Amino acid sequence: LASVTDGAMYAAAPVAADEGWGLLFKESYKAMLAQEDGTEKEETIDESAILKIVADGKRPPQGLWIAGEKYTLTRQEEDDIDGAPVKIAVAGRPKKGVVIYITGVGTIIVGMFDETKNASQTVGNCRKCVHAFTEYMMTIGY
Repeated sequence: LASVTDGAMYAAAPVAADEGWGLLFKESYKAMLAQEDGTEKEETIDESAILKIVADGKRPPQGLWIAGEKYTLTRQEEDDIDGAPVKIAVAGRPKKGVVIYITGVGTIIVGMFDETKNASQTVGNCRKCVHAFTEYMMTIGY
């Protein structure tokens, strides 16, 4: 879970041994990024700021970075859950991906899948789970 205000994560699962934080977040860091002219340039990656850009319905210029891994944003759309608006973003990388729901009250919910860990972890199943979790969270005010 993260705040739409600044993209800062405030909860992650699984909670045992802080495993969720390792899957979802990395403090700001430098990375070499390809430029349009074919060169590479060192840039600062601030994953919270990037998540905020996605929550605003925009495409981050550096791409979507989660826990030090770059994901390609493949879909951004708007929908509703029981009449309440939500934004949805889907991003992937080989055999992995994320589904992000943004509620109208300012909560960002990020779900991840990794097909190398379990063949049933797919974008479709991840989206169903994140949708159901978002639906629940909205009933309790998130």
